[in-house]
Amino acid sequence: MKRAALVPWLVALAVFGPFVAALLLYYLPADLDWLPRLPGSRELLEPPLAAPPGWLEAASGAAARRYPWFLIYAKISPCDRPCSATLERLRQVHAALAGDADRVQRVFWYAGAAPAVSADRDLELQDVDGASGESTVRALGADRLEGGRIYVADPRGLIVVSYPADVEQKELLRDLKRLLSASGSN
Repeated sequence: MKRAALVPWLVALAVFGPFVAALLLYYLPADLDWLPRLPGSRELLEPPLAAPPGWLEAASGAAARRYPWFLIYAKISPCDRPCSATLERLRQVHAALAGDADRVQRVFWYAGAAPAVSADRDLELQDVDGASGESTVRALGADRLEGGRIYVADPRGLIVVSYPADVEQKELLRDLKRLLSASGSN
């Protein structure tokens, strides 16, 4: 008899238990450092950082509306061989997006003289010198941008994720695919 009385409680626990656990995890103020983190070298920017004023409009006007996401390589020192290699790796990641490649625009933020990059017509060049880019360089850290850094900006122009310049292509591609699938098809 006791088993028969226990069955409805076990069914209720199986049905409502996960829901109650999710509510507790969401609403309880607790330090959730024990939750597993995705492996990799990404750095989420908390809070997201606004890109330099006017850079979306400067990104080819129509391109800003056509490309909802931006893959940005920012380097304020001269573009040397490692810089060119990073730009090539970003081109390969962009090509690997296949059907979603048209939803991402690659941008190279530089300071000073325009870099001599190969004939890559899909790469948007943006000069961050001057007042508009100065605040962004300060916020992102000039010392970090000296060696180069990769950023992902959302459709609103907010920089949300940062990577070192030598990030693995697989990690960057995986994260971009996740962001694009979570944001739906725009």
